[in-house]
Amino acid sequence: MIQTYMLKLLTIRTLLSVRYRIIACVQKLLFSSKMPVSKILIHRIGTFGDSIVTLPALSIIRRHYPHAQLDFVTTYATPLNLSTIVRKDFFSKIYLIQKQNRKKELKALKHEHYDLYIELPQNYGLIKTLRNMLVVRFLLGIKNAFGWDEGMSKLFVKEQLTYAPPLRESERFVRNLARNAITGTPDYPLQIEAPSAELLTLFQTPHKVVAFVIGTNVPANKWPLSSWRSLAVALCKEGFSVAVIGGEQEKQDAHKIIADLDRAYTFCGQFSIAQSAGFLQTCTAAICHDTGAMHLCYAVHTPLVALFSSRQLASKWFPPEKGNAVLMQILSCSGCFRKQCENNLCLKEITPDAVERQLHELLKEIDENSPCRKL
Repeated sequence: MIQTYMLKLLTIRTLLSVRYRIIACVQKLLFSSKMPVSKILIHRIGTFGDSIVTLPALSIIRRHYPHAQLDFVTTYATPLNLSTIVRKDFFSKIYLIQKQNRKKELKALKHEHYDLYIELPQNYGLIKTLRNMLVVRFLLGIKNAFGWDEGMSKLFVKEQLTYAPPLRESERFVRNLARNAITGTPDYPLQIEAPSAELLTLFQTPHKVVAFVIGTNVPANKWPLSSWRSLAVALCKEGFSVAVIGGEQEKQDAHKIIADLDRAYTFCGQFSIAQSAGFLQTCTAAICHDTGAMHLCYAVHTPLVALFSSRQLASKWFPPEKGNAVLMQILSCSGCFRKQCENNLCLKEITPDAVERQLHELLKEIDENSPCRKL
């Protein structure tokens, strides 16, 4: 059995190694790194969580090029793109390109005469990666570019999760910068705003506050509502306050979770992203789905317990190990990549008792390691 796993992992590593060698070779043929840099274009597609995981790399880029103009482009514009999350003064120009206008608007960018293009890639396949490199060199006319990498493989997902989980996305981007001699200490240049006093009038409590981050756009990532309810009841009995965070679409679920509980509140649909960051920053801890706001928690240094399904290569989205915890069950059906699941077994296997124990262990560890931390 172990030999079979080893063979599968060796196959994946060989595949990714070959893919990276091809990309590196094409990058060397197409681009030059010996040019002065004063104007940089950074590209990233994705929404909330996809954007937050790029912030450490962005902070390193800013420090490495302190006087350069940094511009941002996304070729798959969504309401929650990187420009809505990063600090407002971070980018000089922002280009939100819709798919139907992509070719025309990319041609227009050629006249900006960028010195450097940096890709913060999704998990592109080899052909798409090579195509994008050609677009940057010839359609945009940029002579210096990097950031593309070998990505990940969807082969043997269960074995990868068990024996060789892929890098976290933020670590992957920092590694890609280091491959191009750009290093530094990362941070999170987030927009953070304290929620208005009006929103918090019902939330005057001396108790430790645990945020429940219940939103997710992927049904297969949802922990059962009954489990959230059981956990809320248990924590309130122990003297915690519970604050449910989510969007408008989570309001009904939030009310079911907190019904008839003292010291339990819902702020679903009431916070902007910046206000959510400001609120989470004041919480003792958070319990989270695999969702964008989960990344927001650790970005503002709020300890969290993350509840993951094992439907995909989930480790790429894990929070940092220090000060956080992950609960995930690997089952025979893991690696299905389904967005809809009939029974969500891998999440049902995570019990409220297990989450409660993990929360207490996490807070105890933080208390022991940071005796001056205000909880």
